[in-house]
Amino acid sequence: MADTSRRAFLGLFAAGTAGLGLAGCSLVGQGGTGARGADSGAVADSPPARGNRTLVTYFSHPYTDESVNSAEELDNSRTEVDGKVYGNVQYTATLIQRRTGGDLFRIETAGALPESHEETLDITEAQQKENARPKLKKLVKNIDDYDAVFIGYPIWWYDLPMAMYSFLEQQDLKGKKVILFSVHGGNELADTVEVITDGLTESTVVQNAFTISRDDMESVESELNPWLDALGYKS
Repeated sequence: MADTSRRAFLGLFAAGTAGLGLAGCSLVGQGGTGARGADSGAVADSPPARGNRTLVTYFSHPYTDESVNSAEELDNSRTEVDGKVYGNVQYTATLIQRRTGGDLFRIETAGALPESHEETLDITEAQQKENARPKLKKLVKNIDDYDAVFIGYPIWWYDLPMAMYSFLEQQDLKGKKVILFSVHGGNELADTVEVITDGLTESTVVQNAFTISRDDMESVESELNPWLDALGYKS
């Protein structure tokens, strides 16, 4: 865990996002008309279905909806289902969206990361050392339409990706029920639940977070179901 990231995150929220003008305005894009459903990257710009005020947000790399013909094109950060390749966190978010009936929103940086997992790790390690806050393409414009917000992320270098700090610092989550899920390579949740809980002082962060190893993605759906049951999202 990068202590500088923790200090910056907690310090920002201690000062108050309202006073700093970080209520989710400056980085909101003008586009975002993606179709609602499991394959959409960012679909939370229109009102949610009546009676459903759940949003599933996620940061996933790689993000893809392309079919592949060879297992050689896959690596540990990807999952292939029925000939379609997903980023691990992307696929986990897709399953949660299907189960909850909520909307999907992809958290993505303005600058694209390389497809190569190793190259991405090199870049993100440098970002962590610099305590960087990568610019995001946009935030959720209609966040007031939601009561519960799932937030998904990979564990990189024993910590949140730095893009997640950008999102958590800039997206207004005051008054929201925040539910966390992640995919890891051996570090489980690290201390990300603690960091997010301490930072989002005006949100209710559910301590029962979900995490799964990238090596166990074939069982992610069966692992998710009892967790979602416990949260009240019955099948």
